[in-house]
Amino acid sequence: MIKSLWHTSSLTEIRPNRSPHIESNQIRVESKYSMISLGTESLILNKNVPKAIEDYMTIPYMDGNFDLPIKYGYALSGILNTGEKVHLMHPHQDNCIVDKTSIFKACQELPLKRIPLISNMETVINAIWDSDLNQDHTIVISGFGNIGSLLAVTLKHHFNIKSKIIETNEWRKRKAQELGFELFSETSGFDIAFNTAANENALQFCIDNANEEGKIIDLSWHGNSKTILDLGGNFHKNRLHLIASQVSKIPISKRKEYDYFKRKVLAVDILKNNIFDQLITTIIPFEGAPEFFNSVRNNKVPNGLIYLIKY
Repeated sequence: MIKSLWHTSSLTEIRPNRSPHIESNQIRVESKYSMISLGTESLILNKNVPKAIEDYMTIPYMDGNFDLPIKYGYALSGILNTGEKVHLMHPHQDNCIVDKTSIFKACQELPLKRIPLISNMETVINAIWDSDLNQDHTIVISGFGNIGSLLAVTLKHHFNIKSKIIETNEWRKRKAQELGFELFSETSGFDIAFNTAANENALQFCIDNANEEGKIIDLSWHGNSKTILDLGGNFHKNRLHLIASQVSKIPISKRKEYDYFKRKVLAVDILKNNIFDQLITTIIPFEGAPEFFNSVRNNKVPNGLIYLIKY
């Protein structure tokens, strides 16, 4: 029997299904941890996926559709019957029957709870590539959640580059400071801003406070939300660059050097640092996942940075 997490229009629930026959080109993965992509999954719960990009937002092994119900998720870690660890793109599910080509094995040195972070680390890597930053740039990160905290820690501990944090949530502010980050004050501008907040006010703040020819890298997915920005002021005066960054494509400037496998290997190398375990603040047992997502529906998300489901 296989158990999967499903989102319906009214609730989230775990549904059992008979385990299918395994074909010769398939393999069974015993799930250990899956990562909740809170921003994306919240938009899906609320049916805020634009029709025009539904195909683009379809993930491997998804079932149902964006009108709900849907079996969705992001990335998980698991074990093969050989004992090998794997990374896999798959909805939240306790056992997975997948094509052998879907699994990524070059992650044996990582603990199982850190392996699901590989996918969001690829997002971070893309954003860093898109920014073309260097040691001389002043950098801010707007939003200290899953992506923002991963980005800040990566810049600090892998690239030895400082950044300041913009955050309105008091718990996340304290967490950023505990991890050694300085909060941004409005007394100075910045050269590069990474917006991870999926919020037009946060994006506007980045635009309004960027230095001349500064770059705003927007890592957020806004879904169906209409974003209204004032581009007649600092954006115009300071010749700013507003760049959309997302993980599904490698930047053109990096495609000769990197393919998707090599980018994943780089993500694994960065994640070997034990500091990233401090960002995993919330681990939810699989049986408790419906209660968590039903709280998300009611805008009662518990404070945290990275949320994992444990099987």
